[in-house]
Amino acid sequence: MDAVFNPIDFPSIATALDWEIHDLLPPDNFPYSDGTLVDKVVFSLSKPSDAEEVIMGMKDIGYFKKEKSLNDIFEHLYLTENMSEKRKVITELLEKLVSNNVLELNNGKYLA
Repeated sequence: MDAVFNPIDFPSIATALDWEIHDLLPPDNFPYSDGTLVDKVVFSLSKPSDAEEVIMGMKDIGYFKKEKSLNDIFEHLYLTENMSEKRKVITELLEKLVSNNVLELNNGKYLA
C-alpha cells in the first residue's frame, strides 16, 4: 500500500516512537499490493561500510558542492547528540575521506 507518511519524515517518526527507521519499513519479502516483493535494505550508520556508502552517495548527488560543517552533516543524517556511536563513525569516515583526498576540509567545513 502507498506510504501514508512522506519518507523524509521517517527519522522524526522513528525518534518519536523510540524506534529505528527500519522498524517503519515492511518486513523482508513482504508482498506489495501488485504481488511483487519489496526488497528491504537497511543501512546502519554504526557500520563503517554502510556509512561510507551513504556519504559517497551524498557526494555523488552534490551535497558537498557547498561547504558543510560536521553539524550540518549530522543534521542532514538526523544524527542527534545522543547518537554518539554513529556520530563517531561518521567523523572517522570524514577524516579518512579527507586524508584520501576524496573530500577537502577548509576551516572546519567539508567540500568536494
